[in-house]
Amino acid sequence: MPSPRFIDLHCHYLPAIDDGARDLAESRALLEGLYGLGFECVVATPHMRPGLFDNEAPRLREVFEQTRSQLTGAPQLPRLCLGAEHYFDDVVFGRILSNQALPYPGGRAILLEFYEIDFPHTIDHRLADLKRRGLTPVIAHPERYRPLWGHPDVLERLLDVGAAALLDTAALVGKYGRQSRKAAEELLDLGLYRAACSDAHRPDDVREVARGMEWIVKNYGDAELEDLFVEGPRTLLGEPTATPVTS
Repeated sequence: MPSPRFIDLHCHYLPAIDDGARDLAESRALLEGLYGLGFECVVATPHMRPGLFDNEAPRLREVFEQTRSQLTGAPQLPRLCLGAEHYFDDVVFGRILSNQALPYPGGRAILLEFYEIDFPHTIDHRLADLKRRGLTPVIAHPERYRPLWGHPDVLERLLDVGAAALLDTAALVGKYGRQSRKAAEELLDLGLYRAACSDAHRPDDVREVARGMEWIVKNYGDAELEDLFVEGPRTLLGEPTATPVTS
């Protein structure tokens, strides 16, 4: 197997903290599965959504360190990093502004989640505000948001104010239904995604991630897979981008 090189910017492998892995055994199985697909780095992005998943940064850091310590020395695992999936309501926006959130490693970008059927009226201004503060807002799985179905111009407007879009790869093979699949294909065809991710919650999700990656290669080629899982993520993490040279 080639050396792992992909980066997963959105995964729920921390155990018993949200709707992701239920215990350490599932965490390990999930990470082993992603490593087998070629992921060298996987960022934990547990939900920070008041009222549903009341996770705050100190507790998430604690669980992450415990998990990493318990997995230390286990073979066939990717490098582990920490962020969060921030539900973009007033409470969480306040945490972001007061440095109580969990941006991606490097502190240059932050993952955001929105209400499925509507966007906040102030979304443009708030995303622009984050950008002015040096944070690139990363919109998780835009293909699932109904305001974008058939209206890619809505996403283009948000990208114009400095946001980046993150594809949930499994959407391409129908995991979230026909409308999300169609939206994912349209947004990908328009080149609106900065990067892609697994958004895996359980070990079984790895199969759908693999199918989505195969779909990308079949329809767009290896270069697109490299852009979405290597170059794009490295840009958001502030890491040097250098596509490997193949013979």
